[in-house]
Amino acid sequence: MTTRAHSLVDDLTSSTAAAVIEQGAVTTHAQLLSQAREVAVQLRRRGAEPGAIVPIQAAPSTTALVQIVAILMTGAAFAPIDLRVPPRTAARIARLCGADFILGAAGATTDGVAWLGPGDVADEPGTHRLIPTVPRDTVYVIFTSGTSGEPKGVVVPESAVAAYLGWSMREYDCTRGWGAPLFTSLGFDLTITSLLGPLLNGRRVEVLDPLRWPLHVANDPGLLQGASFVKMTPSQVTMLCELLEARGARCPIPILVVGGEALYGRSVARWRDSLPDTLVVNEYGPSEATVGCCRYTVPADCTSHEIPIGTAPSGVELSIEGPPPRAGHELSEGELVIAGVQVATGYLTAADPDDAPAGRGQLRPFPSSAGKRSYRSGDRVRRDHDGTYTYVGRLGREAKVAGFRINLAALESCLNAFPGVVSAAVRVDEVHGLRAAVVARDDGTTQDDLLAHLRETFPSYALPHSIRISTQINITERGKSSVSWE
Repeated sequence: MTTRAHSLVDDLTSSTAAAVIEQGAVTTHAQLLSQAREVAVQLRRRGAEPGAIVPIQAAPSTTALVQIVAILMTGAAFAPIDLRVPPRTAARIARLCGADFILGAAGATTDGVAWLGPGDVADEPGTHRLIPTVPRDTVYVIFTSGTSGEPKGVVVPESAVAAYLGWSMREYDCTRGWGAPLFTSLGFDLTITSLLGPLLNGRRVEVLDPLRWPLHVANDPGLLQGASFVKMTPSQVTMLCELLEARGARCPIPILVVGGEALYGRSVARWRDSLPDTLVVNEYGPSEATVGCCRYTVPADCTSHEIPIGTAPSGVELSIEGPPPRAGHELSEGELVIAGVQVATGYLTAADPDDAPAGRGQLRPFPSSAGKRSYRSGDRVRRDHDGTYTYVGRLGREAKVAGFRINLAALESCLNAFPGVVSAAVRVDEVHGLRAAVVARDDGTTQDDLLAHLRETFPSYALPHSIRISTQINITERGKSSVSWE
């Protein structure tokens, strides 16, 4: 069996400096490597090798970091699953990966997939083994929702990860400070920056409680003192600043990298008092283009509503596609197309859409031309005269909430499948967030019933904040039923 480790492992140091700090417990780089080697031996016995995928569903922690490094040592890919993903959907993801187990809390079994804790992994393999599913150079597979609501995995190769971490860690000056805090979900590819970036540069990761970190930082802003950079979504920054304002405190963050959501000038303006002297970088990139493929440093005196997503780093090519422009004019607005070294290999999806619940996935590669892969982002952008890009909005029925991509059509389809529902609609707005409205046949359908139905398929972050239920069927001018939002 081939056991070649990913070349990223070669960049890990074996020094006695801190690699991970969690609740005061320090794990050095040497200890991290030693513990990871032990886990790698156990995973190899279960089939971990280049081309295999190891699903992991865990909170940010020292144990999770050890397991991820161990997976890289085997040459396999890791597939992080958000903790809020329901067990049945997580099991579906595992089967797509060619796995009948998930690294995580021990004891649970759903649809033939077992969750194995550290002690279980060390046991005799038994039936819990891996089947190679993706190209041998795959580092991780991050799952998003397809148009049908079925999970699809973005297959990211080693070359793309190395390219992203190469330019981002240089520009975010990772070697200047102690590293970065880690508190965002492992199932969110924004986390790759804070998870792998510091470790590959000999710095440390400071694990913070994923739920309580804003309050901890607000009460002790010095927690982030000396960090190389901090990365989070705009919504998370706003939440932290509100807590800081309530305490009259300020937080010394040298470089703040924001991503996962659209950034607007009014948000940056609210942050200035709480985050003095902080350099704000707006990083844009779909999962299919490896975390971030475009960035923009926000000027300190920026007062505009729209914040550009900036320009691409070396090795990434951006272009716009849309209706032909008028004669003598250049196309300056349309769908963003991304090409080059950071574009993922393709999607890992069900081999047969009609048999989605069963079997492992099949790779659907992204198109390639002249040796370069390309990806149509589905994002509408504008290119200014200086080559800077600005995000305008989504072209389809997808939205981002708290940094997670949510398929509105999939939510509507699930609601429409509930007994007694005539029609359903889901939308997102700046004031109310994710909302749903349904037309029901009678008064017997409740919001609690509908939310319980959605929880069987969707993680908590994808659930509507409210569901308006009406028994009044409205007919549009095209003869279709519609829902009432008021």
